[in-house]
Amino acid sequence: MDDKSGKVPDLEDLLSSLRRSEARLRGVLNSISDGFYAVDRRWRVTEFNPAAERYFRMKRADVIGRDYRELINAASGELKTLTRAAMDGAPMAVMESQSLYRPDRYVEVRIAPTEEGFCVALTDITDRLHSRSRLESAVAKRTEELLESEARLRSIIETSHLFQGLMRPDGGLLDCNAASLDAIKARKEDLVGQKYWETPWFSATEAMPAFVEQAVARAAGGAVVSHPNMRLNLPTGVRSFDFTMRPIRDASGVVISLVHEASEITARLKAEEDLRQIQKLEAVGQLTGGVAHDFNNLLMVISGGLNMLDRSPDEEKRVMLMARMREAVDRGANLTKQLLAFSRRHHLNPESIRLPAYFSGLSDLLSRSLGVNVRVTIDAPDDVAPVFVDPNALQLALLNLAVNARDAMSDKGVVTIRARNGEGRYTDCVLVTVSDTGTGMTPEVRQRIFEPFYTTKEIGKGSGLGLAQVHGFAEQSGGHVEVESSLGEGATFTLVLPRGEEVAPTQSLAQVQVASEAATLSGEALLVEDDDNVAALTAEMLGHLGWSVTRVASAEAALGAITNGLDVGLVFSDVMMPGGKNGIELAYALRERDVGLPIVLASGYTEAVHRDAERAGLPLLAKPFNLEALAAAIEAARQSV
Repeated sequence: MDDKSGKVPDLEDLLSSLRRSEARLRGVLNSISDGFYAVDRRWRVTEFNPAAERYFRMKRADVIGRDYRELINAASGELKTLTRAAMDGAPMAVMESQSLYRPDRYVEVRIAPTEEGFCVALTDITDRLHSRSRLESAVAKRTEELLESEARLRSIIETSHLFQGLMRPDGGLLDCNAASLDAIKARKEDLVGQKYWETPWFSATEAMPAFVEQAVARAAGGAVVSHPNMRLNLPTGVRSFDFTMRPIRDASGVVISLVHEASEITARLKAEEDLRQIQKLEAVGQLTGGVAHDFNNLLMVISGGLNMLDRSPDEEKRVMLMARMREAVDRGANLTKQLLAFSRRHHLNPESIRLPAYFSGLSDLLSRSLGVNVRVTIDAPDDVAPVFVDPNALQLALLNLAVNARDAMSDKGVVTIRARNGEGRYTDCVLVTVSDTGTGMTPEVRQRIFEPFYTTKEIGKGSGLGLAQVHGFAEQSGGHVEVESSLGEGATFTLVLPRGEEVAPTQSLAQVQVASEAATLSGEALLVEDDDNVAALTAEMLGHLGWSVTRVASAEAALGAITNGLDVGLVFSDVMMPGGKNGIELAYALRERDVGLPIVLASGYTEAVHRDAERAGLPLLAKPFNLEALAAAIEAARQSV
């Protein structure tokens, strides 16, 4: 009877079709990298794909039919609240959480209601590995076959965190998912049919519509178009994406549609920036050992020298001890300059320098610094053009290069410094090279030599800042530094520096200092300094120049003393003092009272206040300073009144 009616074959066909549909859906669920599972209204697990097995570390057969609440018994209260809301029909919710069954991983959990209950998608956001190409090929290949399961497939797509959509080869939008719509607060029906580049995803970002229009044309021609780190101005804020557009072809190879996909990387970029900040802090920690060792050595020279001065009646030994202490102070000042130059916080005062004359004064310094077993040769022809750099920073850079060369030669060899006019692309530059006869460098070392705190020397032998200072000086001066080296063949560093204007011979530094000291007049000086030790030493220096000193510890006290009738001919003030006004504010306050006094400022960190002091027209001494610099600053202040 069934054969005559024909009803049984129809039922068999229907069952067979349903099995094929289920098999196709099963194939899709088994192919995606996101964990996916579904729960019915009795809280029983009805679907559990292989990716979910990996997340939960459970087999599908052990999970299907179990009470879902048992599986998440140890989960956070937030997850339990969101699943209950989804069961009640609440809109899709998203949360980030540590994986319940894999504590070493983190997942994005997307919970969406369904007619049967709710479904959950899990994406591993620890390293954001996605099977994009497999999903796209599956969608392209099985579009016709999976029409019957479109609703369930739609739920999978809608729970994806990727911005996905489909368009015609001419750029007309056909479809887009919920995540992409939520980003622009728009409805799909308002966008379908629009040209993709005219939609709110791109319209508010300068130059982006033109790029996307060109990308559509290229993808329609068969190309895959990518735009890493695409930064978009969206109604929900400025967000960054890795963007891809791919063609979909039919069986004959003709492009029939285009798939666009954007993976948001805003959070990743922020995490990378946070990581860079952490690495900077780690670098500071690496610096501590080397710099602390160097400073402790310098303090040992100074404290030991002071101790021995009281115990040594031999004048010659006292002179030697004083010389070593002065050298230690100079080394400490140079170390702080290296730190500031590396961080580009050290203010440069560039000027035109004639290298032949400059190098003649540098030769003795290098010879003393490098030792008797290192020979220094300097080659600077008279026709070499001037360079436009800070002379002190150049000296420090050359000294760092020379010391680096000495260490590479194990304290024995030849260091050669040459200056030449640039040619070709370096016509507007002067090239200063420092070469050594040392062991050279491997390619791996050569790639890292300018990294701050990187050193191949033993612990305590260097801070790793010398070559970083050279690099920072060259870049800040408008040039750069190049290096050539092979293992066993020495090394050559080339400073490419900007040319300066021709300059006439100038008065020597010693002559300027003597003239400044001779021109300084004696009188009553008001010293404003909160540190007792620094104040005592500065008062001694001012006294040596003929000034009698009254010392106060704050700007407010200085203003009070002058208001109460203290007659002074000079105000010498530290810039940074705890509480109240700083030295620059004190200077402005004195000017407002029309006092008309010469004012000299001093700071241990001049970069922080250099611009303010310059705008105020005030001489600014960098600590530590010597007697000659103090005398010159006082004379400059007197002449500016």
